[in-house]
Amino acid sequence: MTPTQAERLGLTEELGGAMLAVARTEAEAGRLEVARTLAEGLVTANPHEAEGWVLLSRLHRALRQPPAARFAAEVAWRLRPDAPEVRLARAEALLPDPQSRAEAVELLQDLAGDDGPEAERAAALLAAMEG
Repeated sequence: MTPTQAERLGLTEELGGAMLAVARTEAEAGRLEVARTLAEGLVTANPHEAEGWVLLSRLHRALRQPPAARFAAEVAWRLRPDAPEVRLARAEALLPDPQSRAEAVELLQDLAGDDGPEAERAAALLAAMEG
């Protein structure tokens, strides 16, 4: 298998995690463009890490870029389809598309039956959709 850019650069798992943490901190501070740039660099260096793709999807959603959000969520889904954070990111990315909304609702319903923060978010989204 061809080594990733992260492997060629010697980017350890710890450094990748630190980059992800910095990107999250930037996003929480409202610096979405900076966070997106960091997340894009992270997924470019290590495209096999679902967490970076999930963060990138969330950032694109926050920046009102639904196609890019969906792309990033789909990549994460292909890498780790059973991970709750990936399932939630994909559901949130599918919601804006009327043709994909039923699939998004199904994902949210499945998630709402689990434990954890993703389940709480899924339940909140479903409740908001019921109005």
